[in-house]
Amino acid sequence: MNRVNFHEIEYSQRLEDDGYATFDLLSDHDVAALTTIFTDHHSSNPEGFYATTHLEDKEKRKVLSDQAMSILSCRIESHFENIELLGGAFISKAPGEKGVLPLHQDWNLVNEKHARSYNLWIPLIDVNEENGAMRILVGSHTKQETFRGPNVPPVLYPISNEVDPHMVSLNMKKGEAVLYDHALWHSSPKNQTDELRLAFVLGVVPKGAELKFYQQNGDVVEEYASHPNFFFENDRDSGPEGLSLLRSFNHPNSFLSKEEFEEVYLGMNKLKQKQKKGFFQKLFGTK
Repeated sequence: MNRVNFHEIEYSQRLEDDGYATFDLLSDHDVAALTTIFTDHHSSNPEGFYATTHLEDKEKRKVLSDQAMSILSCRIESHFENIELLGGAFISKAPGEKGVLPLHQDWNLVNEKHARSYNLWIPLIDVNEENGAMRILVGSHTKQETFRGPNVPPVLYPISNEVDPHMVSLNMKKGEAVLYDHALWHSSPKNQTDELRLAFVLGVVPKGAELKFYQQNGDVVEEYASHPNFFFENDRDSGPEGLSLLRSFNHPNSFLSKEEFEEVYLGMNKLKQKQKKGFFQKLFGTK
């Protein structure tokens, strides 16, 4: 398995076991410089949940990423043995209900049987329960094989309220960073303060990883060869434009019930789970 490795073994182990690891990254000066890049390109605070990757101006997306990465790249790379940075975006959560981010997994950028892909999320203000800190389901990244992309609804979405009590709030100081597996289930509640919650996020893969793009139609998953600039050159909803199809295969993507969630993710009723054959194991790819 090709994974990103920290220089510090304990962080690498935490990332592998729990699906995330937090560490100190930026100085106050760095945080201020990144915040200035954002404000220089935004005359007012965006509404709701906003990401600069959603900008219609594709060149502006790349300019913002490049300016931020000129500060971040060397600081990030100093913590890792084998990391490849894919560029990123500013993300903000405005006060109110429109900033809620529902329970989901991020799109996978690799074949997760052979490698792992990640997001590196860096808050530019302190984050906590009040302003909508990320909530995570610890260790959930290894529980179920999924292929995430356009038209693939999150299999836990209908039972989000039942899942939430098992999640933890990832409270962080500005300038800290969290590296989390793209398969880790996460969400963020509304920002209940009067201040914009600003952060920067970038995609990360281990060196040598082959980038992929997945989309699903019914039970059929299509896997395409991708490249680092794909999301800067294309809109989120444009599909695999310009990419080469590698394979198609059947993979049911059904919503889980509360009972199935408890078995697959929490390990309840393990004896019953082991006795189930065929369809259940094929459907959920349990480990």
